[in-house]
Amino acid sequence: MQAKILKTYGSSILTICLILGAGCVKTDRPQAALSFAISADIRGFDPAFATDIRTGKMMTLVYDNLVHFGESTNIIPGIAHSWKLDAKGTRYTFHLNTSAQFHDGTRVTASDVVLSFQRVLSPAVGSPQSWLFNRIKGADAFMDKGAAIVSGLKNINDSTLVIELEEPFAPFIQYLAMPSASIVNAKKVSSLKENPAGSGPWILLDWQRDGQISFKRNEMYWGSRPKAKKLLFRILSESLARMAEFEAGNLDLVDIPDIELKRWKSKNTWEGRVVEKDELNIWYIGMNCSRPPFNDRRVRLAMNLAIDREKILSLLLSGSGTRAEGPVPPQLMESPQENPIPFNPEEAIQQLKSAGYNEGIQTELWVAGGSEMFHVLEAFQSYWSAVGIFVEIIRSDWNVFKTAVRQGKPDLYYLDWFADYPDAENFLYPLFHSQESMTKRNRYSNPMVDRMIEKIQQMLPGKERNMLIEETHIMIKNDVPWVFLWHGRTHTAVQPWIDGYAPKLIFNAERYIDIHKKEL
Repeated sequence: MQAKILKTYGSSILTICLILGAGCVKTDRPQAALSFAISADIRGFDPAFATDIRTGKMMTLVYDNLVHFGESTNIIPGIAHSWKLDAKGTRYTFHLNTSAQFHDGTRVTASDVVLSFQRVLSPAVGSPQSWLFNRIKGADAFMDKGAAIVSGLKNINDSTLVIELEEPFAPFIQYLAMPSASIVNAKKVSSLKENPAGSGPWILLDWQRDGQISFKRNEMYWGSRPKAKKLLFRILSESLARMAEFEAGNLDLVDIPDIELKRWKSKNTWEGRVVEKDELNIWYIGMNCSRPPFNDRRVRLAMNLAIDREKILSLLLSGSGTRAEGPVPPQLMESPQENPIPFNPEEAIQQLKSAGYNEGIQTELWVAGGSEMFHVLEAFQSYWSAVGIFVEIIRSDWNVFKTAVRQGKPDLYYLDWFADYPDAENFLYPLFHSQESMTKRNRYSNPMVDRMIEKIQQMLPGKERNMLIEETHIMIKNDVPWVFLWHGRTHTAVQPWIDGYAPKLIFNAERYIDIHKKEL
């Protein structure tokens, strides 16, 4: 029996306003404040526990890092104005900006960086982000054997820091731009959950749980000061409520839901005010490769061949993505491939027959979260049933879903992956290396892929590494451990009085430095 999936359709803003009542009336926010919305509250202001995108975005406002993500995949200076890597690829030397200071006026030094990183590694803190720094020399002894310091973290003087790794690891410099690598004022760590202790361009004004978060400009900021004076993030869980507030003029930017995109693109009012961004992510259907029927490549290939992804993107998702050729987004490959698995239901049927499934397959697809994608899941069901793959949809909350995937319970599961940092390795090791996939994901294992990923991790950036990334990408694509769906594209509506907005490739690259209102 196939599960019944409820379709989600757009609603008029008028209806939403009637439901929300005062929600569509202009708020009493300060005129100077830039006003945005997030879908749920954050976890706090402790970088050691910044594991979700919303929390990570707030971290980059109030904290600085040694380095930051730039407009695209580039790394730009943060607290460190310059750095160099030795020929072996294991020793980084950072030179810090001597004018950098925390919000309380104390100077940021190399010692603060050492203490911030050791805090994330500390067993007493229990950070889930300790993996960021466990490749530093002496990290294991510090975490597991009671060593007093991490030997590979050395503050040569107040403005010079050395980080030594156990072995070369190409993405490490990008790790240092992630939210949990924020530099913390060691004097203020006791109240970090509620009160940030950073040196960033914004200072927390107020945090109303499940209500709003507001910031003021750091007037003494050592770097480029924001052009706006205040920021306000309202917590609005419903996407259509966010749209209504935007149309009422109470939000300055809003991400347009896929189901609303055609309506917005057709409105002359917003011509030229909808900004597109191809994101570093992938939507996919994981297949449990450790047991029948999905331990057979032919069945996995049939799952891919049966779906017309181009039509789904066009008709159901309003063109809000591009077909995934394999796991790695094209922005992260030097020569992106342009040969996605085609829609070929006849070949899908032949692959199933070749695998011995003449009578078809009965299986389950696990999904988590809300109903906004159920019309897409229903389309999957229809395509698969046409070739003899009958799929029941199993809905669950996120915690149940996550546990089930880790335990290898689902045959199929629908999920996405967003880049933590702009390197192809982030779409390879966490998802397809057997050490990770066999314990956390879809039980895919290919010893050759493992070796190639490990080599990619150790190679310095360059043409040889780029070629190996592309070879690994193609090998995984040919093994089809997933149904490769699409890389997402977001559309952001921008109010006409806003200037200086340019979307960033990585979620925590946006620090709201240049964006401002033309008239207040």
